[in-house]
Amino acid sequence: MPAGSGFKRKLIFSFVLVISLSFGFIAFFLDKTLEENSLQDMRSSLLNQAVLIEHQIIPEKLNKADMDYFASLVHTLSNKIKCRITVIGPSGVVLSDSEETSEGGSAMENHAKRPEVQAALRGEPGQEIRYSSTLRTDMLYVAVPVKDNGNIVGVLRLAVPLTNVQRTLSAFKKTVFAGLLFALGMALILSSLITAQTVKPVQRVLQASRRFSAGDFSRRIIYTAGDEIGELGATLNKMAQEIEDRMKETAQQRQQLTAMFESMVEGIIVVDKQSNIVSANPAVEKIFGFRRENVQGRFFLEAIRNNDIAGIIMEVLEQGVSLSREIAILLLQRKIFQVNAAPISENNAVCGCVVVVHDISEMRRLETMRRDFIANASHELKTPLTSITGFVETLLNGALEDKKHNRDFLLIIQKHAQRLNNLVNDLLSLSHLESKSIVLEKGNYNLHRQMEEILSGFKVQIDKKALDVKNELPQSLMATVDREQIGHVFTNLIDNAVKFNKDNGFLKIYAEEEPDKIRITVENSGEGIPAKDIPRIFERFYRVDKARSHKLGGTGLGLSIVKHIVELHAGTVGVESTEGFGAKFWFTLPR
Repeated sequence: MPAGSGFKRKLIFSFVLVISLSFGFIAFFLDKTLEENSLQDMRSSLLNQAVLIEHQIIPEKLNKADMDYFASLVHTLSNKIKCRITVIGPSGVVLSDSEETSEGGSAMENHAKRPEVQAALRGEPGQEIRYSSTLRTDMLYVAVPVKDNGNIVGVLRLAVPLTNVQRTLSAFKKTVFAGLLFALGMALILSSLITAQTVKPVQRVLQASRRFSAGDFSRRIIYTAGDEIGELGATLNKMAQEIEDRMKETAQQRQQLTAMFESMVEGIIVVDKQSNIVSANPAVEKIFGFRRENVQGRFFLEAIRNNDIAGIIMEVLEQGVSLSREIAILLLQRKIFQVNAAPISENNAVCGCVVVVHDISEMRRLETMRRDFIANASHELKTPLTSITGFVETLLNGALEDKKHNRDFLLIIQKHAQRLNNLVNDLLSLSHLESKSIVLEKGNYNLHRQMEEILSGFKVQIDKKALDVKNELPQSLMATVDREQIGHVFTNLIDNAVKFNKDNGFLKIYAEEEPDKIRITVENSGEGIPAKDIPRIFERFYRVDKARSHKLGGTGLGLSIVKHIVELHAGTVGVESTEGFGAKFWFTLPR
């Protein structure tokens, strides 16, 4: 059904109904008025004629038995005025009637009880409309008294049928009915034209409202009239603009929330009041190793088999309070999570719960490393300081005069001071590297030539252990690096490879070239590294053999420095070792 057709029909029907009722009321009023006026005219005419005829009747004759006179007179007058004339005695006996053929009207019933006759006998003009059984039609009766010297001696009654009046009214009604039909036709045509113009803006408003309700705000209502419809169109346009703006704002906020929800590193799980999973973000997939589509709508403990988190959710749903707890979960490896849970309320009732799972394993590991670093740094600093302090006190207490031993004491102090200096320098270098403030001064350098320079600096240590050293880096091997920083990497790796090598062992440096990177390996024939120590070998102050490391004078920071320098060059470091069979320390550099 076209938009507005029902409204149009109702409007046309209303127009036609109003016009019909108005026309009908007017026709009814005119009909009644015409009928009353016609009857009133007839009454007045009959009364006037009755008064005139009453004067022509000689009252004395009423007291005589000359009925032939009255019959002749009545018939003559009746023919002249075209109405029925009846002369009635004071007792109600009909003395003469123009329509009665019997002598003197004696065959007619007594008229004393007729209302118009009774009124005339009282001296008043009488009138009545009633059905005449004689003529079988409605008749208008008018009666006047006949007086003789002021006394009522009879009644003169005139009567006419209402056929003419009814015929006139019938013709009028036909005319009115024809006019009504014509008026209805014109009303239908005009109302159709008028309503068509009226309904058009309503249809536009209706169509626009349907578009708005369907979420289509691309078009507005076009209106030109300044009436209520135009005002309605303007109001709807304004409302549509406000709704569109709010929907855009809501959509933008939803997109922002979705982006935040999807991109957060913390795992977020939303459950309903039955602990069924409503939604989860990608981080949850990474943490617990499942696909969101597979757990949505499932009971939490069925999807994620962790009693600690399930207990937190249950407590939040039951008590309606926020909770924050730290729990450990054994997945592929032991992980520590900070779990925060808060209730979702609707109408002051808990209807769900949102759980945020934050992996703080790395943070806890860094905290442990920080504590270890502080402890190790304190220990590393305290050991040489204690030795220096002890030997200085010994010298001050008289050993300075001991020519035989004072030089040895001073050499020991120098050794520990040098170790302390090396430790401080390494700490400063490591701090500088970790601050990310260092700017690499890169250039294209020959790594084979630089390695030769580094090895020459370890000639004494190498010769002392009789090591077989092979620099197998290609002589044309070039890389874009910070030469000074890569020199520190080479120095620390060669230093470790020499220190922790066995006598008459070997030291080999070689490279593996790939399309996008260079992998350089420093291999020695030392004691190797236990498997349990390999994951932590690049940590600060971490030593496999602490006693031996102290004896050899290491600071425990060399490999950590190597790791930071290589990572600044966008490379990676690693170690491969089997205890008792040496070790291979390697790092990569982008080409």
